[in-house]
Amino acid sequence: MSSFATILHKDLRLELRGGQSTITLNILSLLILTVLTFALDAPSRSSLLAAGALWVAMIFAGLAGATQAMVSEWENECIRCLLLSPADRGAIYAAKLVASFIFMTVAQITSLFLMVFFFDLNFDMRIVRLAPVLMMGAMGFASLTTLLAAIQAQIKTGELLLPLLTVPVFIPALISGVKATQAALAGLPFAGFAQWLKILGACDLLFLAGGYLLFEQVVSED
Repeated sequence: MSSFATILHKDLRLELRGGQSTITLNILSLLILTVLTFALDAPSRSSLLAAGALWVAMIFAGLAGATQAMVSEWENECIRCLLLSPADRGAIYAAKLVASFIFMTVAQITSLFLMVFFFDLNFDMRIVRLAPVLMMGAMGFASLTTLLAAIQAQIKTGELLLPLLTVPVFIPALISGVKATQAALAGLPFAGFAQWLKILGACDLLFLAGGYLLFEQVVSED
């Protein structure tokens, strides 16, 4: 826990000083939602299109944020120092995961307000009920991209590797997240989209367990 807290504190302090990850995520979310709104010519209060646009913005912005955060660690040789330290590899992964989750949560809050504005939705309890869906989606996506970005960062020509690996693996969670978001925006009770939340939760557990177990092998230089 000491190693985890130290690494997480370091990442959060760096972000507070520079704000690169959160600024990048927020700007990309704004651009993606703007493009999708005009390209789809979305009708007012369309829950399906709003849900799809929100998750597309989360995926592409999250990919850019994960790439930037992990690549900078390798370029600055910071990750090498962490690996040489007594810190457990699982603690390093968990700290990077939580930091990425926090950055994505901040971006999601911004994206949520933009979605309400662009799609002319009512800011009521339906938006509040999106919280568990978006948090579960962000946790699963952060756990997956933290692991795969570590692979991409070690390959000089691997700029396209992260989306090629992440998007196909994340498709079951993406479908579940979009369906649950659409149901919440349509005003259905939790029972109406509980099955989608269960699938999303199962994907989160799979990504978390896989990332925790495989991170040491991914970052190993042997």
